[in-house]
Amino acid sequence: MICIPIVGPIQKKSLEDIAAAEPLADFLELRLDLMSDYDLEALLAASTKPCIVTNRTKREGGQFSGSEEDRIEILKQAIAAGAEYVDIETSTPKQLLKPFLESERKSKVILSYHNFTDTPEEIGHLYELMCAMPADILKIVTYARDINNNLALFELLRRSKKDDKKLIALCMGEKGEVSRILSPLLGGFLTFGSLETGKETAPGQITSSKLRDIYRVCDKRDSFKIYGVIGNPVYKSMGYLIHNRAFKEIGSNDIYIPFLVDNVEKFFKGFSPYLEGLSVTMPFKEDIISMMDEIDEMATKIGAVNTVVREGKGWKGYNTDCMGALKAIEKHVDLKNKNVLIIGAGGTAKAIGQGVYEKGAKITVTYNRDKEKGIQLGRELEAKVVSIQEIDNEEIDVLINCSPVGMSPNLEETPISSRCLRKGMVVFDSVYNPLETRLIREAKVAGCVTISGVELFVNQAVGQFELWTRQKAPAELMRDVVLQGLDSKI
Repeated sequence: MICIPIVGPIQKKSLEDIAAAEPLADFLELRLDLMSDYDLEALLAASTKPCIVTNRTKREGGQFSGSEEDRIEILKQAIAAGAEYVDIETSTPKQLLKPFLESERKSKVILSYHNFTDTPEEIGHLYELMCAMPADILKIVTYARDINNNLALFELLRRSKKDDKKLIALCMGEKGEVSRILSPLLGGFLTFGSLETGKETAPGQITSSKLRDIYRVCDKRDSFKIYGVIGNPVYKSMGYLIHNRAFKEIGSNDIYIPFLVDNVEKFFKGFSPYLEGLSVTMPFKEDIISMMDEIDEMATKIGAVNTVVREGKGWKGYNTDCMGALKAIEKHVDLKNKNVLIIGAGGTAKAIGQGVYEKGAKITVTYNRDKEKGIQLGRELEAKVVSIQEIDNEEIDVLINCSPVGMSPNLEETPISSRCLRKGMVVFDSVYNPLETRLIREAKVAGCVTISGVELFVNQAVGQFELWTRQKAPAELMRDVVLQGLDSKI
Protein backbone atom coordinates (compact mmCIF):
# COMPACT_ATOMS: atom_id res chain seq x y z
CA MET A 1 0.00 0.00 0.00
CA ILE A 2 1.07 3.58 -0.72
CA CYS A 3 0.68 6.50 1.66
CA ILE A 4 0.92 9.99 0.15
CA PRO A 5 1.90 12.84 2.51
CA ILE A 6 -0.17 16.02 2.24
CA VAL A 7 2.09 18.95 3.03
CA GLY A 8 0.03 22.11 2.52
CA PRO A 9 1.27 24.66 3.33
CA ILE A 10 -2.21 26.27 3.36
CA GLN A 11 -5.67 24.77 3.67
CA LYS A 12 -6.66 25.44 0.04
CA LYS A 13 -3.56 23.73 -1.29
CA SER A 14 -3.97 20.79 1.09
CA LEU A 15 -7.53 20.24 -0.14
CA GLU A 16 -6.36 20.39 -3.76
CA ASP A 17 -3.60 17.87 -3.04
CA ILE A 18 -6.01 15.51 -1.26
CA ALA A 19 -8.20 15.50 -4.36
CA ALA A 20 -5.18 14.85 -6.60
CA ALA A 21 -3.84 12.10 -4.32
CA GLU A 22 -7.09 10.15 -3.97
CA PRO A 23 -6.70 8.08 -7.19
CA LEU A 24 -3.10 7.13 -6.33
CA ALA A 25 -3.16 6.62 -2.56
CA ASP A 26 -4.25 3.84 -0.24
CA PHE A 27 -3.55 6.13 2.73
CA LEU A 28 -2.99 9.85 3.17
CA GLU A 29 -0.68 11.38 5.76
CA LEU A 30 -1.69 14.84 6.98
CA ARG A 31 1.61 16.50 7.91
CA LEU A 32 0.22 19.17 10.19
CA ASP A 33 3.70 20.36 11.14
CA LEU A 34 4.24 21.41 7.50
CA MET A 35 0.98 23.36 7.28
CA SER A 36 0.89 27.04 8.21
CA ASP A 37 -2.89 26.92 8.50
CA TYR A 38 -5.38 24.08 8.42
CA ASP A 39 -8.86 22.97 9.39
CA LEU A 40 -8.27 19.39 10.52
CA GLU A 41 -11.90 18.32 10.47
CA ALA A 42 -12.31 19.67 6.93
CA LEU A 43 -9.17 17.84 5.79
CA LEU A 44 -10.36 14.55 7.26
CA ALA A 45 -13.80 15.01 5.73
CA ALA A 46 -12.29 15.70 2.29
CA SER A 47 -10.58 12.31 2.07
CA THR A 48 -12.21 8.98 1.29
CA LYS A 49 -8.94 7.21 2.18
CA PRO A 50 -7.71 6.43 5.72
CA CYS A 51 -5.68 9.32 7.09
CA ILE A 52 -2.59 9.28 9.30
CA VAL A 53 -2.20 12.50 11.28
CA THR A 54 1.41 13.43 11.98
CA ASN A 55 2.81 16.41 13.88
CA ARG A 56 6.56 16.02 13.84
CA THR A 57 9.21 18.04 15.68
CA LYS A 58 12.36 19.44 14.06
CA ARG A 59 14.36 16.85 16.00
CA GLU A 60 12.39 14.14 14.19
CA GLY A 61 12.67 15.75 10.75
CA GLY A 62 9.52 17.88 10.97
CA GLN A 63 8.77 21.56 11.46
CA PHE A 64 6.65 21.82 14.62
CA SER A 65 8.36 24.33 16.90
CA GLY A 66 5.95 24.51 19.86
CA SER A 67 6.15 22.67 23.16
CA GLU A 68 5.78 18.91 23.43
CA GLU A 69 2.54 19.42 25.35
CA ASP A 70 1.11 21.54 22.52
CA ARG A 71 2.24 19.04 19.91
CA ILE A 72 0.64 16.10 21.70
CA GLU A 73 -2.56 18.07 22.30
CA ILE A 74 -2.95 18.41 18.52
CA LEU A 75 -2.68 14.64 18.13
CA LYS A 76 -5.36 14.20 20.81
CA GLN A 77 -7.55 16.60 18.83
CA ALA A 78 -6.96 14.44 15.73
CA ILE A 79 -8.23 11.38 17.61
CA ALA A 80 -11.29 13.34 18.74
CA ALA A 81 -11.89 14.45 15.15
CA GLY A 82 -11.98 10.84 13.98
CA ALA A 83 -8.57 10.35 12.38
CA GLU A 84 -8.08 6.65 11.58
CA TYR A 85 -4.39 6.78 12.59
CA VAL A 86 -2.05 9.05 14.53
CA ASP A 87 1.75 8.81 14.36
CA ILE A 88 3.62 9.37 17.62
CA GLU A 89 7.37 9.05 18.09
CA THR A 90 9.23 6.83 20.53
CA SER A 91 11.18 9.94 21.56
CA THR A 92 7.99 11.50 23.01
CA PRO A 93 8.33 12.05 26.77
CA LYS A 94 7.05 8.99 28.60
CA GLN A 95 4.25 10.78 30.46
CA LEU A 96 2.90 12.17 27.18
CA LEU A 97 3.32 8.92 25.24
CA LYS A 98 1.74 6.65 27.86
CA PRO A 99 -1.92 7.69 27.33
CA PHE A 100 -1.68 6.88 23.59
CA LEU A 101 -0.53 3.35 24.28
CA GLU A 102 -2.62 2.43 27.30
CA SER A 103 -6.02 4.10 26.98
CA GLU A 104 -8.89 2.99 24.79
CA ARG A 105 -9.02 5.09 21.65
CA LYS A 106 -10.86 5.35 18.36
CA SER A 107 -7.69 5.91 16.33
CA LYS A 108 -4.96 3.35 15.72
CA VAL A 109 -1.51 4.38 16.91
CA ILE A 110 1.64 4.19 14.77
CA LEU A 111 4.65 4.18 17.08
CA SER A 112 7.58 5.57 15.08
CA TYR A 113 11.36 5.79 15.27
CA HIS A 114 13.43 7.92 12.87
CA ASN A 115 17.18 8.21 12.44
CA PHE A 116 18.18 10.79 9.83
CA THR A 117 21.92 10.10 9.96
CA ASP A 118 22.49 6.35 10.12
CA THR A 119 21.14 2.81 10.43
CA PRO A 120 22.29 1.79 13.91
CA GLU A 121 23.67 -1.70 14.49
CA GLU A 122 21.28 -2.15 17.44
CA ILE A 123 18.21 -1.73 15.22
CA GLY A 124 17.10 -5.28 16.03
CA HIS A 125 17.12 -4.52 19.76
CA LEU A 126 15.14 -1.35 19.13
CA TYR A 127 12.53 -3.39 17.26
CA GLU A 128 12.24 -5.75 20.25
CA LEU A 129 11.71 -2.82 22.65
CA MET A 130 9.04 -1.34 20.38
CA CYS A 131 7.30 -4.72 20.09
CA ALA A 132 6.84 -4.68 23.85
CA MET A 133 4.82 -1.45 23.59
CA PRO A 134 1.10 -1.84 22.79
CA ALA A 135 0.98 0.13 19.53
CA ASP A 136 -1.12 -0.97 16.56
CA ILE A 137 1.67 -0.46 14.02
CA LEU A 138 5.42 -0.02 14.41
CA LYS A 139 7.39 2.28 12.13
CA ILE A 140 11.20 2.19 11.90
CA VAL A 141 12.86 4.55 9.42
CA THR A 142 16.64 5.00 9.23
CA TYR A 143 19.15 6.60 6.86
CA ALA A 144 21.11 4.40 4.45
CA ARG A 145 24.76 5.41 4.33
CA ASP A 146 25.43 2.22 2.38
CA ILE A 147 23.00 0.24 0.25
CA ASN A 148 23.52 -2.80 2.48
CA ASN A 149 21.84 -0.87 5.34
CA ASN A 150 18.57 -1.79 3.62
CA LEU A 151 19.21 -5.43 4.49
CA ALA A 152 18.81 -4.66 8.21
CA LEU A 153 15.31 -3.31 7.52
CA PHE A 154 14.47 -6.32 5.33
CA GLU A 155 15.43 -8.55 8.26
CA LEU A 156 13.05 -6.62 10.52
CA LEU A 157 10.27 -7.20 8.00
CA ARG A 158 11.03 -10.92 8.06
CA ARG A 159 10.89 -10.93 11.85
CA SER A 160 7.67 -8.91 11.96
CA LYS A 161 5.89 -11.44 9.75
CA LYS A 162 7.00 -14.21 12.08
CA ASP A 163 5.92 -12.14 15.12
CA ASP A 164 2.60 -11.18 13.48
CA LYS A 165 3.42 -7.49 13.90
CA LYS A 166 2.44 -4.73 11.48
CA LEU A 167 5.63 -2.89 10.57
CA ILE A 168 6.61 0.01 8.34
CA ALA A 169 10.36 -0.34 7.73
CA LEU A 170 12.18 1.98 5.33
CA CYS A 171 15.58 3.53 4.66
CA MET A 172 15.95 7.18 3.68
CA GLY A 173 18.41 8.69 1.22
CA GLU A 174 19.28 7.80 -2.35
CA LYS A 175 20.77 4.48 -1.24
CA GLY A 176 17.56 3.72 0.65
CA GLU A 177 15.23 4.00 -2.34
CA VAL A 178 15.27 0.24 -2.84
CA SER A 179 13.56 -0.23 0.54
CA ARG A 180 10.75 2.12 -0.48
CA ILE A 181 10.08 -0.15 -3.46
CA LEU A 182 10.63 -3.54 -1.88
CA SER A 183 9.28 -2.99 1.64
CA PRO A 184 5.58 -3.44 0.76
CA LEU A 185 6.47 -6.48 -1.36
CA LEU A 186 8.38 -8.04 1.54
CA GLY A 187 5.52 -7.66 4.01
CA GLY A 188 5.74 -4.02 5.10
CA PHE A 189 2.44 -2.41 6.09
CA LEU A 190 2.90 0.44 3.61
CA THR A 191 5.42 2.67 1.86
CA PHE A 192 5.43 6.43 1.42
CA GLY A 193 5.36 8.09 -1.99
CA SER A 194 5.23 11.82 -2.72
CA LEU A 195 2.34 13.29 -4.69
CA GLU A 196 4.85 14.75 -7.13
CA THR A 197 8.52 15.66 -7.37
CA GLY A 198 9.25 18.49 -4.95
CA LYS A 199 6.71 17.38 -2.35
CA GLU A 200 8.86 14.77 -0.63
CA THR A 201 8.75 14.66 3.16
CA ALA A 202 11.95 12.62 3.55
CA PRO A 203 15.15 12.16 1.51
CA GLY A 204 14.89 9.43 -1.12
CA GLN A 205 11.09 9.46 -1.27
CA ILE A 206 9.83 8.28 -4.68
CA THR A 207 6.73 9.63 -6.37
CA SER A 208 3.57 7.63 -5.76
CA SER A 209 2.89 7.34 -9.50
CA LYS A 210 6.28 5.72 -10.05
CA LEU A 211 5.71 3.29 -7.18
CA ARG A 212 2.25 2.33 -8.43
CA ASP A 213 2.61 2.45 -12.22
CA ILE A 214 6.24 1.45 -12.86
CA TYR A 215 7.18 -0.71 -9.87
CA ARG A 216 3.58 -1.93 -9.32
CA VAL A 217 4.10 -2.15 -5.56
CA CYS A 218 0.34 -2.43 -4.96
CA ASP A 219 -0.13 -5.42 -7.28
CA LYS A 220 -0.91 -8.70 -5.56
CA ARG A 221 2.09 -11.00 -5.91
CA ASP A 222 2.14 -14.55 -4.58
CA SER A 223 5.78 -14.73 -5.67
CA PHE A 224 8.22 -12.62 -7.63
CA LYS A 225 11.88 -12.36 -8.59
CA ILE A 226 14.08 -9.32 -8.12
CA TYR A 227 16.35 -7.98 -10.85
CA GLY A 228 18.13 -4.66 -11.12
CA VAL A 229 21.04 -2.57 -12.30
CA ILE A 230 24.15 -1.99 -10.22
CA GLY A 231 26.39 0.97 -10.87
CA ASN A 232 27.56 4.32 -9.61
CA PRO A 233 25.80 6.48 -10.63
CA VAL A 234 22.55 4.76 -11.67
CA TYR A 235 20.10 7.69 -11.69
CA LYS A 236 20.46 8.13 -15.48
CA SER A 237 19.70 4.50 -16.25
CA MET A 238 16.44 3.81 -18.11
CA GLY A 239 16.59 0.10 -17.33
CA TYR A 240 13.90 0.31 -14.65
CA LEU A 241 11.48 1.76 -17.22
CA ILE A 242 11.96 -0.81 -19.96
CA HIS A 243 12.39 -3.98 -17.90
CA ASN A 244 9.46 -3.32 -15.55
CA ARG A 245 7.26 -2.51 -18.54
CA ALA A 246 8.45 -5.70 -20.27
CA PHE A 247 7.71 -7.81 -17.17
CA LYS A 248 4.19 -6.39 -17.10
CA GLU A 249 3.72 -7.07 -20.80
CA ILE A 250 4.50 -10.78 -20.47
CA GLY A 251 2.34 -11.11 -17.34
CA SER A 252 5.26 -11.50 -14.94
CA ASN A 253 5.25 -10.41 -11.28
CA ASP A 254 9.00 -9.80 -11.38
CA ILE A 255 10.53 -6.41 -10.62
CA TYR A 256 13.64 -4.46 -11.68
CA ILE A 257 15.28 -1.88 -9.38
CA PRO A 258 18.28 0.52 -9.57
CA PHE A 259 20.94 -0.25 -6.94
CA LEU A 260 23.42 2.54 -6.15
CA VAL A 261 26.51 0.60 -5.10
CA ASP A 262 29.85 1.67 -3.61
CA ASN A 263 31.43 -1.72 -2.96
CA VAL A 264 30.28 -4.35 -5.46
CA GLU A 265 31.69 -7.31 -3.52
CA LYS A 266 29.96 -6.27 -0.29
CA PHE A 267 26.71 -5.61 -2.16
CA PHE A 268 26.74 -8.92 -4.00
CA LYS A 269 27.48 -10.92 -0.87
CA GLY A 270 24.64 -9.26 1.05
CA PHE A 271 21.96 -9.04 -1.65
CA SER A 272 22.56 -12.33 -3.49
CA PRO A 273 19.83 -14.21 -1.58
CA TYR A 274 17.27 -11.68 -2.85
CA LEU A 275 18.36 -11.53 -6.51
CA GLU A 276 17.82 -13.52 -9.69
CA GLY A 277 19.78 -11.35 -12.11
CA LEU A 278 21.48 -8.01 -12.67
CA SER A 279 22.44 -5.49 -15.28
CA VAL A 280 25.95 -4.23 -14.59
CA THR A 281 27.10 -0.77 -15.59
CA MET A 282 30.12 1.41 -14.85
CA PRO A 283 32.32 1.06 -12.91
CA PHE A 284 31.66 -2.62 -12.07
CA LYS A 285 31.73 -4.48 -15.41
CA GLU A 286 35.19 -5.86 -14.69
CA ASP A 287 34.98 -6.09 -10.88
CA ILE A 288 31.90 -8.31 -10.98
CA ILE A 289 33.78 -11.06 -12.82
CA SER A 290 35.52 -12.36 -9.68
CA MET A 291 32.11 -12.98 -8.07
CA MET A 292 30.85 -15.21 -10.89
CA ASP A 293 30.89 -19.00 -10.82
CA GLU A 294 31.04 -19.09 -14.62
CA ILE A 295 31.70 -16.58 -17.41
CA ASP A 296 30.28 -16.77 -20.93
CA GLU A 297 32.91 -17.18 -23.67
CA MET A 298 32.28 -13.77 -25.28
CA ALA A 299 32.32 -12.00 -21.92
CA THR A 300 35.64 -13.72 -21.19
CA LYS A 301 37.12 -12.43 -24.47
CA ILE A 302 35.83 -8.93 -23.81
CA GLY A 303 36.94 -8.99 -20.19
CA ALA A 304 33.72 -7.38 -18.99
CA VAL A 305 30.29 -8.52 -17.80
CA ASN A 306 27.14 -6.45 -18.20
CA THR A 307 24.61 -9.18 -17.35
CA VAL A 308 24.45 -11.51 -14.35
CA VAL A 309 22.12 -14.52 -14.25
CA ARG A 310 21.39 -16.97 -11.45
CA GLU A 311 21.87 -20.43 -12.93
CA GLY A 312 21.14 -23.26 -10.53
CA LYS A 313 23.03 -22.59 -7.31
CA GLY A 314 25.57 -20.32 -8.96
CA TRP A 315 25.96 -17.14 -11.00
CA LYS A 316 26.97 -16.72 -14.63
CA GLY A 317 28.22 -13.55 -16.30
CA TYR A 318 27.43 -12.50 -19.87
CA ASN A 319 28.03 -9.49 -22.10
CA THR A 320 25.10 -8.42 -24.28
CA ASP A 321 26.67 -5.13 -25.41
CA CYS A 322 28.55 -6.93 -28.19
CA MET A 323 25.50 -8.81 -29.42
CA GLY A 324 23.39 -5.66 -29.22
CA ALA A 325 25.77 -3.65 -31.40
CA LEU A 326 26.28 -6.38 -33.99
CA LYS A 327 22.54 -6.92 -34.32
CA ALA A 328 22.06 -3.22 -35.05
CA ILE A 329 24.97 -2.94 -37.52
CA GLU A 330 24.37 -6.15 -39.43
CA LYS A 331 20.90 -5.02 -40.43
CA HIS A 332 22.72 -2.66 -42.79
CA VAL A 333 26.07 -4.18 -43.71
CA ASP A 334 28.03 -7.43 -43.80
CA LEU A 335 31.12 -6.66 -41.73
CA LYS A 336 33.43 -9.25 -43.31
CA ASN A 337 36.43 -7.49 -44.91
CA LYS A 338 34.89 -4.05 -44.32
CA ASN A 339 37.06 -1.18 -43.12
CA VAL A 340 35.74 -0.36 -39.66
CA LEU A 341 36.85 2.67 -37.67
CA ILE A 342 36.25 2.46 -33.94
CA ILE A 343 36.38 5.76 -32.07
CA GLY A 344 37.33 5.29 -28.43
CA ALA A 345 39.27 2.66 -26.53
CA GLY A 346 37.19 2.11 -23.40
CA GLY A 347 34.84 -0.67 -22.30
CA THR A 348 32.24 -0.06 -25.02
CA ALA A 349 34.92 -0.06 -27.72
CA LYS A 350 36.35 -3.29 -26.35
CA ALA A 351 32.97 -5.02 -26.29
CA ILE A 352 31.85 -3.94 -29.75
CA GLY A 353 35.33 -4.28 -31.19
CA GLN A 354 35.56 -7.93 -30.16
CA GLY A 355 32.38 -8.73 -32.05
CA VAL A 356 33.46 -6.78 -35.12
CA TYR A 357 36.82 -8.56 -35.05
CA GLU A 358 35.17 -11.97 -34.99
CA LYS A 359 33.10 -10.98 -38.02
CA GLY A 360 36.30 -10.58 -40.04
CA ALA A 361 36.40 -6.80 -40.37
CA LYS A 362 39.55 -4.75 -40.95
CA ILE A 363 39.67 -2.56 -37.86
CA THR A 364 41.26 0.80 -37.13
CA VAL A 365 41.17 1.99 -33.53
CA THR A 366 41.46 5.66 -32.63
CA TYR A 367 42.56 7.19 -29.36
CA ASN A 368 42.39 10.73 -28.08
CA ARG A 369 44.11 11.30 -24.72
CA ASP A 370 45.03 7.76 -23.71
CA LYS A 371 47.45 6.45 -26.32
CA GLU A 372 48.44 3.38 -24.29
CA LYS A 373 44.83 2.30 -23.98
CA GLY A 374 44.36 2.66 -27.72
CA ILE A 375 47.50 0.63 -28.44
CA GLN A 376 46.37 -2.11 -26.05
CA LEU A 377 42.95 -2.38 -27.70
CA GLY A 378 44.58 -2.37 -31.14
CA ARG A 379 46.78 -5.26 -30.08
CA GLU A 380 43.75 -7.25 -28.85
CA LEU A 381 41.81 -6.65 -32.07
CA GLU A 382 44.82 -6.94 -34.42
CA ALA A 383 43.93 -3.44 -35.52
CA LYS A 384 45.69 -0.41 -36.88
CA VAL A 385 45.93 2.34 -34.25
CA VAL A 386 45.80 6.07 -35.05
CA SER A 387 45.12 9.24 -33.10
CA ILE A 388 41.80 11.00 -33.58
CA GLN A 389 43.65 13.74 -35.49
CA GLU A 390 44.93 11.23 -38.08
CA ILE A 391 41.69 9.74 -39.36
CA ASP A 392 41.04 12.14 -42.28
CA ASN A 393 42.92 9.90 -44.69
CA GLU A 394 41.53 6.58 -43.47
CA GLU A 395 39.34 4.52 -45.78
CA ILE A 396 36.14 3.92 -43.83
CA ASP A 397 33.14 1.72 -44.65
CA VAL A 398 31.73 1.62 -41.12
CA LEU A 399 32.31 4.20 -38.40
CA ILE A 400 31.45 3.25 -34.81
CA ASN A 401 31.57 5.88 -32.10
CA CYS A 402 32.23 4.19 -28.76
CA SER A 403 33.20 7.38 -26.95
CA PRO A 404 30.79 9.47 -24.84
CA VAL A 405 31.37 12.55 -27.01
CA GLY A 406 28.05 14.14 -27.93
CA MET A 407 26.17 12.72 -24.94
CA SER A 408 23.71 14.98 -23.13
CA PRO A 409 24.29 17.68 -21.95
CA ASN A 410 27.18 18.22 -24.42
CA LEU A 411 24.86 18.18 -27.42
CA GLU A 412 27.05 20.19 -29.81
CA GLU A 413 30.14 18.03 -29.43
CA THR A 414 31.08 15.45 -32.04
CA PRO A 415 33.93 12.93 -32.05
CA ILE A 416 35.05 13.68 -35.63
CA SER A 417 34.89 16.41 -38.24
CA SER A 418 32.04 16.23 -40.74
CA ARG A 419 34.60 16.21 -43.56
CA CYS A 420 35.39 12.58 -42.64
CA LEU A 421 31.82 11.54 -43.44
CA ARG A 422 31.09 10.27 -46.95
CA LYS A 423 28.00 9.13 -48.78
CA GLY A 424 27.25 5.42 -48.31
CA MET A 425 29.29 5.10 -45.12
CA VAL A 426 27.53 3.34 -42.22
CA VAL A 427 27.72 5.48 -39.07
CA PHE A 428 26.78 3.97 -35.71
CA ASP A 429 26.80 6.13 -32.58
CA SER A 430 26.66 4.21 -29.28
CA VAL A 431 25.39 7.37 -27.55
CA TYR A 432 21.59 7.19 -27.18
CA ASN A 433 20.88 10.38 -25.24
CA PRO A 434 20.08 12.57 -27.15
CA LEU A 435 18.11 10.55 -29.68
CA GLU A 436 19.96 12.28 -32.52
CA THR A 437 23.52 13.29 -31.74
CA ARG A 438 25.42 15.86 -33.74
CA LEU A 439 27.40 12.98 -35.31
CA ILE A 440 24.21 11.30 -36.53
CA ARG A 441 22.77 14.61 -37.70
CA GLU A 442 25.84 15.43 -39.78
CA ALA A 443 26.09 11.87 -41.08
CA LYS A 444 22.54 12.10 -42.44
CA VAL A 445 23.42 15.34 -44.24
CA ALA A 446 26.47 13.61 -45.77
CA GLY A 447 24.30 10.76 -47.10
CA CYS A 448 25.50 8.11 -44.67
CA VAL A 449 23.46 5.19 -43.37
CA THR A 450 22.92 6.05 -39.71
CA ILE A 451 22.25 3.88 -36.66
CA SER A 452 21.19 5.46 -33.37
CA GLY A 453 22.56 4.33 -30.02
CA VAL A 454 18.99 3.52 -29.05
CA GLU A 455 19.34 0.33 -31.12
CA LEU A 456 22.33 -0.80 -29.05
CA PHE A 457 20.60 0.08 -25.79
CA VAL A 458 17.41 -1.77 -26.69
CA ASN A 459 19.18 -4.79 -28.18
CA GLN A 460 21.43 -5.30 -25.16
CA ALA A 461 18.41 -4.95 -22.85
CA VAL A 462 16.47 -7.48 -24.93
CA GLY A 463 19.42 -9.86 -24.59
CA GLN A 464 19.44 -9.41 -20.82
CA PHE A 465 15.70 -9.93 -20.51
CA GLU A 466 15.80 -13.16 -22.50
CA LEU A 467 18.74 -14.51 -20.49
CA TRP A 468 16.85 -13.86 -17.25
CA THR A 469 13.39 -15.05 -18.25
CA ARG A 470 14.12 -17.60 -20.99
CA GLN A 471 11.22 -15.94 -22.81
CA LYS A 472 11.08 -13.81 -25.95
CA ALA A 473 11.32 -10.15 -25.00
CA PRO A 474 8.74 -7.61 -26.24
CA ALA A 475 11.44 -5.76 -28.16
CA GLU A 476 9.25 -3.22 -29.98
CA LEU A 477 7.51 -2.23 -26.75
CA MET A 478 10.89 -1.84 -25.04
CA ARG A 479 12.08 0.39 -27.88
CA ASP A 480 8.93 2.51 -27.59
CA VAL A 481 9.49 2.93 -23.85
CA VAL A 482 13.05 4.16 -24.46
CA LEU A 483 11.95 6.59 -27.15
CA GLN A 484 9.13 7.94 -24.98
CA GLY A 485 11.51 8.32 -22.05
CA LEU A 486 14.05 10.21 -24.13
CA ASP A 487 11.36 12.38 -25.71
CA SER A 488 10.17 13.39 -22.25
CA LYS A 489 13.67 14.67 -21.41
CA ILE A 490 13.96 16.90 -24.46
